[in-house]
Amino acid sequence: MPRRRKRARIRRQSGPVPQERILKALSHHARIKILSVLTERTASPKELSEELEMPLGNVSYHVRVLVELNLIDLVEEERIKGSIAHFYTVTDGTFTDNPAWQSICPKFRTAVLSQIREVMSDSACSLGAGVIDQREGRHLSRTPLLLDENGWKRVSEILREAAQKVVEEETAAAERLSGVSGARKIHAVLGMFYFEVLPDPHK
Repeated sequence: MPRRRKRARIRRQSGPVPQERILKALSHHARIKILSVLTERTASPKELSEELEMPLGNVSYHVRVLVELNLIDLVEEERIKGSIAHFYTVTDGTFTDNPAWQSICPKFRTAVLSQIREVMSDSACSLGAGVIDQREGRHLSRTPLLLDENGWKRVSEILREAAQKVVEEETAAAERLSGVSGARKIHAVLGMFYFEVLPDPHK
């Protein structure tokens, strides 16, 4: 029997979701993985459970949390063997409510969201495992900048140079590891974001 689209019957909160609640929701790696799937397509908790190899009960719980936070919508229902399967997708504006977002090339939007999801997933997993802050030298920062045209270009160059040096160091590390039996391998992630934002109207 084909799926029948129906209006969501789940009660959802009105108004924008406070940022701290969104961050709390996304602090769990399972919810990030669910959002990643639902950004690409519609799926039911059973389908999510099978694809992500997670217990159905856990998936159903996290789906309810995401619905309550207005991050996903119930968009379809299908009767299967006497029961009703519910299908969800990411709510419009989940990642950004800026109207200008819709004017951006879809391929670029997908690339940006993919990188953001991956960084958030990595962060959540490290937080959950308790390893994100255990090594001296780790770096987590957000630095608002006020630049002129020359400053913008120079920072861009600095980041490109830094990224290249990091890749070169990874290559050197691989060579060192290959020459030492039993050497400890440190798995790490480097994420960098650098973009123009709208000016703060209160400044």
